[in-house]
Amino acid sequence: PKSVDYGFYFLGGTPLGRFFWEFWAMPAENASATYLLSDGYGGAHALLFGFSSLGHSEPGRYLLSGNIFDGTGNTSFISDEGPAPREWGHFAVGWDGINVVTYYNGVPVGRKSFAGPRRTPGFNGGGGRLLIGGSDHSNLHGRIAQVRGYEGSNPRASGGGNSVFAAFAPQTVFGAGGNLLSYYFRPSPTVADLSRGHNGRKYQGAVRGTSSGILAECPGCPTPQFVIDPTAPDFSRPDNPGQPPSLVAPPAAVPSGALVFDSFSRRNSTYTLNGLGGLGSTEGGTAGVQQWRTNRDESTTTAQPFGILNGRAVLLADEASLAWVPTRSATGNLEVRVNRRLGNAGSGTNTGISFRVADVNNFCFAYTSDDAANPPAAQRLIVGCDNFGSRVDLTGDVRMPLNWTMLRVVTTSAGSVNVYADAALVFSTVSGTLATADGAGLYNNSGGMGLSNRWDNFTVYSVNPN
Repeated sequence: PKSVDYGFYFLGGTPLGRFFWEFWAMPAENASATYLLSDGYGGAHALLFGFSSLGHSEPGRYLLSGNIFDGTGNTSFISDEGPAPREWGHFAVGWDGINVVTYYNGVPVGRKSFAGPRRTPGFNGGGGRLLIGGSDHSNLHGRIAQVRGYEGSNPRASGGGNSVFAAFAPQTVFGAGGNLLSYYFRPSPTVADLSRGHNGRKYQGAVRGTSSGILAECPGCPTPQFVIDPTAPDFSRPDNPGQPPSLVAPPAAVPSGALVFDSFSRRNSTYTLNGLGGLGSTEGGTAGVQQWRTNRDESTTTAQPFGILNGRAVLLADEASLAWVPTRSATGNLEVRVNRRLGNAGSGTNTGISFRVADVNNFCFAYTSDDAANPPAAQRLIVGCDNFGSRVDLTGDVRMPLNWTMLRVVTTSAGSVNVYADAALVFSTVSGTLATADGAGLYNNSGGMGLSNRWDNFTVYSVNPN
């Protein structure tokens, strides 16, 4: 067991405020139930944050997990997506006073309601310290390059329209903000705190072996070691740090008869390490491989509204967003499908389709939204068209069935529009708007949807109008 010990950091006997902690790190093999941050060795924590069981919800991947103590009991949290063993990434967790939200490579990947108060059990309960890499058990199997923490505030919930459920671009080298900041780039017997400090002082980290217990000195015990890892981002070149390898699942087979198909089974594409996101090209279909187009400038220097995380398309821009491809349909009679991937921690509850797309200013859409009157599992369907910024909804009050997987929109050049949840018809109308437009793709309806919206197995077929 090894740790960087910053001493007593979390004040006992008083409610602790909001927080946001972030790391550049890499879990190794056998990293299940090992931790990036702990506040002691007891069972109650001001914050415990690390990695959960391998393959719990994604084959071959860890989840982000931990817990918080409110003075009487623990509230546990977990993510729906996470890294593979030996995969470097940015991992973060924050609390805005309402939700604990976890982030992987800048994308929100889990939420847990928590109203507080947030406390540490203090010295007598084995808590109150700040330990990076573990305490005297469940120590991290892996590597940490940087850590930065905010206590009493959460920069992801800073107001001004910001949402804790928005994706963001993590800094490649953390700036000197927050209440604790340490780089583990070079060997040293102590680790500097480069932040503005916390509780009136800065906290130097002691590089410690903890085989004799965190409160006992352990002369000769193995301590955390500095290594040069060629698989890590090159943090010495923050303008060009490179992209470490990521686990890529093999693409699914293109369905028979599909004009267009994309399972998004390629390397992650987010805003980390100066990335611009983007979906790249579709995987196949009789229309041929197609380059995704979006509502943002398609130059190589413009951040894109959608990206890829663990084989699914995710929202990166905190705004209404459109992505589409030409389908090369000869008739304009199309069936457009996309799957959501419903998680256990808040991700994948919704998805959306852009159908009848002529260009960035003229398109029709169908998307689902959480039904506030019937939480937490119900969604409602909204269908409409946008013409040069003038939006007309065809419906906004259709309740979706429970436990649906696929959103389907079938349209014809004669104007019929039929929307299905799996095999169930949930809405039907006739609209001549853009009836002959042959573009189709993804649609996100608003900001704040970075956690709830996911897209998988996008497929377009030509259909018989009868």
